Amino acid sequence: MKEKFTYIVVLATTLLFGHFLLAANCYVYASDVPSIAFSSKRNENYDIYMMDINGKNLQQLTDDLAHETYPTFSPDGQQMAYVSSRAGNDDIYVMNLETKVSEPLTNHPADDFSPAWSPDGRWIAFVSERAGTLDIYKIEPSGANLQQLTDADEKNNTPAWSPDSQFIAYRSFKNPAGIYIMDAEGGNPRRLDNQPNQAWTPAWSPDGKQIAFSAVFFEGYDIGILNVDGTDLRRITRHLNGETSPVWAPDGHTIVFMSWWDRTSDIYRTDINGIIGNRRRLTRHPEIDMGPTWIPTGALSVSPTINTHTTLWGRLKQAVHD
Repeated sequence: MKEKFTYIVVLATTLLFGHFLLAANCYVYASDVPSIAFSSKRNENYDIYMMDINGKNLQQLTDDLAHETYPTFSPDGQQMAYVSSRAGNDDIYVMNLETKVSEPLTNHPADDFSPAWSPDGRWIAFVSERAGTLDIYKIEPSGANLQQLTDADEKNNTPAWSPDSQFIAYRSFKNPAGIYIMDAEGGNPRRLDNQPNQAWTPAWSPDGKQIAFSAVFFEGYDIGILNVDGTDLRRITRHLNGETSPVWAPDGHTIVFMSWWDRTSDIYRTDINGIIGNRRRLTRHPEIDMGPTWIPTGALSVSPTINTHTTLWGRLKQAVHD
């Protein structure tokens, strides 16, 4: 009887410890290590992938013969909006990340693309050609209440929400071209002061005080940072082959971006001081990797798979680092 009791205690302890390790492993991947999503053509067509900020634990989020690009996440991390050409042209879709089921958000003969989910969760801004040129629209995640925010002969694209969801930065081709800021209803557009030539792909800092962008700095396309009031212009990358599509880390100290550093399009990260030694290449693939975006920290659980298998106890004991 004593031996049977001892066996039961050992078995229960083993099962409990196993559950603890599994939960802790998921916590490490989901919460302790920030994750990004991006689009890649590594399987002949564009699909959306995710990985942690160290460039590890790659997982594929979409798998369709159509091109799927421009991921953006709801603030709670439970849904992902993205662009798919599965219906013959580009439309916006929303995926439930738990069920992996996608539903169309837009359905129009013109192309809809470049979605951006507002930080308050109420809106998805996007770009559409439905009025004859590129303009910025917003729509509720349910598909209701479509609103056109820009209405001009010149193209407008790449919307980016301010952290308080009160403003949208975007690229306009009006004269002078560059990055503009409007309120969330489309009013009061103004050009960002003191920006360099041909600035585009704006991204707000988490504190709302700065905007990162890609622009022409004399000899090439690089990433720059400028205060929203137009002061303190800084260039944080320097490379002739071109760098674009910056996004800020939630801590405000790191920027992830797309670069042709080695003549292939890959995802990199650097600190906002642009120190060369702090630059890190996150993807290495001969096909195009592009359009990185942050996944809300801790919201999207990453289950252990063949691609994420580690020694759990060793993972628990070590600190998360490069």
